[in-house]
Amino acid sequence: MKRIYSGLAAAGVLGTALVAGGPASAATSSIDCAASGPWDQVHELYVPTNVERYGVNNAAWNANGPEKTTYEVCLDIPDGETFTIRVKDLTDDEKVVFEDDRPGDKAFSYTMPPNSWWRIDGTMTGPDSTFLYYTWHQRTVRD
Repeated sequence: MKRIYSGLAAAGVLGTALVAGGPASAATSSIDCAASGPWDQVHELYVPTNVERYGVNNAAWNANGPEKTTYEVCLDIPDGETFTIRVKDLTDDEKVVFEDDRPGDKAFSYTMPPNSWWRIDGTMTGPDSTFLYYTWHQRTVRD
């Protein structure tokens, strides 16, 4: 079963669940990332479990031009696993500007200021000494 916490579609539901003190899992729903496209990038990737990996979006670093830019991401990850994602601003001493550690598939967006560069790191939980596969879907929205 696919699970998602959508900052795009279910922000009100998630916010209500968190404010009410209910479990975050109450805001889960099914999603098919491929069907919610079109996507600018789709990468089939893998990551070692329980170790932070740099560039989980298949990029050592990311940069944008003179405009503030929003990125929308949808992740298909193995059922029952948690993929913690951290967007780190490399122009500000690797300050974490976005983090999502909710379990299951997820959809989220983040916005980077003009002329910035950043890296997306992640840690996938799972059995020790294994590699787990995931699919990264991303599109760019110019503000």
